[in-house]
Amino acid sequence: MKKVILLVGLVSILSLSFTKFKTSNDEKAFLGSWTGSETGNQKKELTKYWIQHRFEDGTFVLLFTAIENCEVENFVEKGKWWIKDGLFHELHNNSGKTDIYSYEILNENQIKFKAKTIGIEQVNNEYEFIDTKIEDSK
Repeated sequence: MKKVILLVGLVSILSLSFTKFKTSNDEKAFLGSWTGSETGNQKKELTKYWIQHRFEDGTFVLLFTAIENCEVENFVEKGKWWIKDGLFHELHNNSGKTDIYSYEILNENQIKFKAKTIGIEQVNNEYEFIDTKIEDSK
């Protein structure tokens, strides 16, 4: 009986280890430095450019340049990111809000995101964008 309980416990631990390994591999696709842009999703005349670095510890730094009516604004956001239930989550420290996106890994250098829940108001309810990996980033 003890052998059966030990075997069941060992199988449970191994299955959890393999699950974590799979999640870890999925998350590895998101690591490194990425760039992207979008126009007219948050506001009709607003264009945003960004560079984001996602770290292995689940944190990120996001550098934005926003251009609206010839006015340029730069800002930095920090937070945490993770994958859960097949969705990408991004918690922004300054707002305390979490953006949730479905995603499609197009290739090793591009990921397409589509907003499910986003912390800022958008004029486009179908907000989506593609992040492109910056060469030589890991």
